[in-house]
Amino acid sequence: MQTKEQQRAAFALECVERVFCNSMDKDTANFVVGVPTMILTNGLGQTLAFLLSKQKPGEDNKHTKTFKTIKAWLERQGIDKLNPDDENLVFLKKFADLKQRNYLRAQQEALAMLQWLKRYVRAFGEGED
Repeated sequence: MQTKEQQRAAFALECVERVFCNSMDKDTANFVVGVPTMILTNGLGQTLAFLLSKQKPGEDNKHTKTFKTIKAWLERQGIDKLNPDDENLVFLKKFADLKQRNYLRAQQEALAMLQWLKRYVRAFGEGED
């Protein structure tokens, strides 16, 4: 049985390999490293809305990939009302309706997973010193 930290680490590594592998340049790595600060400054809901607003049709950019990664982790955590099959808009609506306790749990989980994602993008990002 894995600890929660091991689960977060495995998920983040899987995302780096599967989601970010073809676009892991220094700019993407620096962006991912800054996402936790965005969450702490603005809140998770606002950060998710920002990431989704930067989505470009037919393009999987760093914003979209980061949104999908956070969304997938939160869905995996079984936080009340969040469904893995929801479209992004439905997901955000349900997220906005979370009770405060579940919202804070989601934010804490996102930040904890992003710590591992940051480590891995720094380790595997191209152009890093």
